[in-house]
Amino acid sequence: MFTQFRAVIVRGAAVVGVVGAAVFLGGVGQAAADVEPGNYTSTTLSAGVVLLQRDARVEGGELVLIGRYPIHPTPTGGYIDLFPGHRVVLNSDGNGGYSGPAYFGDVEIGGITLTPR
Repeated sequence: MFTQFRAVIVRGAAVVGVVGAAVFLGGVGQAAADVEPGNYTSTTLSAGVVLLQRDARVEGGELVLIGRYPIHPTPTGGYIDLFPGHRVVLNSDGNGGYSGPAYFGDVEIGGITLTPR
């Protein structure tokens, strides 16, 4: 009887320990900043040349430019996969805008800026 009681206590303590660790570690995830909703001017650059400049907006966690592209939050803003292999990074500039590199695969091919309107 005492052995069964001891086993129940050990199992209970193990469950409490695992649940406590999961709650603690689950709440320590990577911090994420969102790209703020609003109206922007989007400028796409490559080799210092403006390729495209147009009105854009961020709404519902998406960049609305030529299409609607989900923004994946990062600690500094976010990134967008425009199509397979083409990613743009949006880092907050601290003044309400965002800028960052544009990649095709692992190669940096240019950059993007979002300037608040």
